[in-house]
Amino acid sequence: MARKDAEFEAMEETLMEAWRVLRCSPDPERGFLASGSRSGWPEIVRDKVMDYADSEAQPRLRLGRREIALRDAVFVEPGCLMESVAVANRPLVALVLAMKTRHEPGGFRWERVWEAMGGRRSGETSDAFRMRYGRVVRDLARLWAARSGALDAACDEW
Repeated sequence: MARKDAEFEAMEETLMEAWRVLRCSPDPERGFLASGSRSGWPEIVRDKVMDYADSEAQPRLRLGRREIALRDAVFVEPGCLMESVAVANRPLVALVLAMKTRHEPGGFRWERVWEAMGGRRSGETSDAFRMRYGRVVRDLARLWAARSGALDAACDEW
């Protein structure tokens, strides 16, 4: 069943892109905390035989200005888009975004969301979660449209 709502599709794609950028963002606190627990020297020294021949080891690309501005506008800054989502709906939105960005066998299914949200103990059906998520995304799409120039202005400031 394909959706016909272009605004919904665009907003969901924006949320998923911002989620991917958030997940790829370096965590300076984790690095700081790990630095006190052990020496970083073993990670720095490469094994001449194994590491230089590793074709899968690629340097991570830095995030671009637009990606950082999108991540901040959706998740990080005070007054960001996710602050307008009711606190009770935030776990649902985060779970759906995480599940949709992971490419699991069988694809995305609302039954998996229902199971992750507690199944029968949640007191809701998978269809209720789908409808609740849909309402949240539509509300975010309206809010995003009202702030349409904010992301471009943030990119222009850099």
